[in-house]
Amino acid sequence: MKRSLKKPSLVLAAVLVCGGVYAQSPSPALPPNTQSQLPALSPAPTERSVPPGPQPGNGPAAQTKEPAVTPLAPNPQPPDAPSPQVQKVADDSQLPKRDDSSSLRPNFLGFLGPFRRPTVPQLYAGDETRLTSLIRDGKLYLTLQDAIALALENNLDVETERYNLVLGNIDEVRAKGGGSTRGIDYTIAEPANGVGGPGSPLLNSLTANTNPTAPTVTDLTALNSTAQSSQSLSQLSSGFQYGAGPNVPLFDPQLIGEAGYLRRSDSRSLSTATTVTAQPLDFTETNLAYIEGFRTGGQLTAIENNDSSVIYGQKSQADPFHSPSTSVTFAQPLLRGRGSAVSLRYVHIAQLDKKESRLLFEQQVLETIYGTSRLYYDLVSLGENVLVKQEALRAATKQREDTQEQVKLGTQAPIDLAQTEALENSSRFDLINAQGLYKQEEVVLRHQILRTASPVFTAQFAEIVPTDHITVPDVEETFDIPALVTQALAQRPDLLQAGLQVQTGRISANASRNNALAQLNVYANVETRGATEQSYDVLGSTGTGAPTNPANLAVGGLTLSTIVQAGVQLTLPLRNRVAQADAARDQIQLRQVQARTEKLAAQVREEVETAVVSLQTAEAAYQAATTSRKYQEQLLDAERDKLSVGQSTDLNVLQNEAYLAQARSTEIAARSNYMKARIELDHSLGDLIEKNNVELDDAIKGQLPAAAPVAQ
Repeated sequence: MKRSLKKPSLVLAAVLVCGGVYAQSPSPALPPNTQSQLPALSPAPTERSVPPGPQPGNGPAAQTKEPAVTPLAPNPQPPDAPSPQVQKVADDSQLPKRDDSSSLRPNFLGFLGPFRRPTVPQLYAGDETRLTSLIRDGKLYLTLQDAIALALENNLDVETERYNLVLGNIDEVRAKGGGSTRGIDYTIAEPANGVGGPGSPLLNSLTANTNPTAPTVTDLTALNSTAQSSQSLSQLSSGFQYGAGPNVPLFDPQLIGEAGYLRRSDSRSLSTATTVTAQPLDFTETNLAYIEGFRTGGQLTAIENNDSSVIYGQKSQADPFHSPSTSVTFAQPLLRGRGSAVSLRYVHIAQLDKKESRLLFEQQVLETIYGTSRLYYDLVSLGENVLVKQEALRAATKQREDTQEQVKLGTQAPIDLAQTEALENSSRFDLINAQGLYKQEEVVLRHQILRTASPVFTAQFAEIVPTDHITVPDVEETFDIPALVTQALAQRPDLLQAGLQVQTGRISANASRNNALAQLNVYANVETRGATEQSYDVLGSTGTGAPTNPANLAVGGLTLSTIVQAGVQLTLPLRNRVAQADAARDQIQLRQVQARTEKLAAQVREEVETAVVSLQTAEAAYQAATTSRKYQEQLLDAERDKLSVGQSTDLNVLQNEAYLAQARSTEIAARSNYMKARIELDHSLGDLIEKNNVELDDAIKGQLPAAAPVAQ
């Protein structure tokens, strides 16, 4: 007996895409021998691990709707100031105590404090207290909040960014001492995407085949998307830097000393060119200098020595302070290096860098929450998809057993048995792939929330059990695009820190312009027992904090006088091409930073608008998938009724069961896509941290509130 194969309708073919578990016709469990043939790729998700989706009738109306995509709106103007929440983050002073360095400032011993060597604790190894509280019966029962807390406490990308906070604080200490800033790290690590939800990429390949009994083999190694990427939020081109600018005052006072022993004999008179032989004379010589810079750019230099006594004394002198010579000089720049705007520029830059480091940490926390949430909900959807594939295999096995009995009785042809066996094996293939994807996603999520290489984590678990549901609201959301864009522009940490980089560049560019001026200093000097005019002083340092050692107070004759002098010192580069080129280059680099910051603002607008469109589309797609699944259930029930009265065939029922399984997978994928679109919108708005009830100070400390106890 020859039977024709019914082709699936276009409506049914459109349904074949991805993943949900709903009420369905009961099917017997798989026979033990069949179950044993499945590879043990991972522990099968339990019923607890896969919360059921909304039941039919509780979801949106059966009537599908086209996505209500919001029309393009005029670009709103950026807000005048960042949101209070973001400004609070930038102005906060919380530091990770366990990662902070010590001995950076004087202690109670006063002057002894600065000479203690700073120490930094060893890399934090993690803490498995929260992890052990969530494990029961060898399984990790995990809510989304638990997953986020574990990631923020233990993820190495977050830990790396905590050190960036410390670097910003250390740079401020360096700048206040008269040093240049060494900069912070603008790199943000983005969590791996994982293998995706049940809609990508395996099911798309399978459902492209209109014959559900012929599996499409896909290279599972091509499904891995676990490679981690990173992005630099620096708005300055890689390898570029601003000019050094004028010297920076030595805000940390410098005390320079020299002491020694000197024996003098065989004095020669320059006037008579004769050598006078006398008793050798012994001296203790000293040379002390004190240097300190001020925010005006000025510098005080005080020198004390006993050179005149050592060179011209007529008797030995053990006391170096018996008749010392002194010189006190104050020099003040009038052009290059004048004023606090130039001399304190590195302090201002360091203070901006501190704010940027806090915003960069917030961005890393935001990215970690975003990536963890996607991985978590993909695992939920993949688990639901495994149950769908298990149920499809049960139904196919039941159909094969029934057909096998009918073939034995002679009421059906052997070709019918071959068709049911083909469908059973195709369903088994789908289940194996679904289990493999679930296991891969478990691995990616585990490495996201734990430090698997740390010896601290000894607790063992065989399976991650996600306990949160994915729900789609019955009422479609409405969006005010201009208001959302304004909100994103005010609270996106990456945009605000880019604006701070513009301020930093402006400070550096102004310093380069100042450095193109002539060097003109005014000075005043007083010497006791002096015999020379004031030497040309080099003020400050290039940002290293290292002073230029002043020359010893010169002596020029037997008669020493008290000298008071004042004047100006001028250095005038006649062409000045280097300084002018640096000033012009820094202005150009500043314009580049401004352009990239404006582009980032435009990108924020684009991300918000496209995220809204994606969410609206996902809502409509979920409604369509739910409706298609309901229609497929009705078609299957009708085909079974027709079979019971001899108006259909087993193969038609078989095909409709396969189509229903695909429709359920599609509904799971649509629900998963909705959740990821919702997360994407929150990510583009920059409020994922607040919506997940995470306090940034807790994330900085690396200790979030304790997890709620697992229900028994």
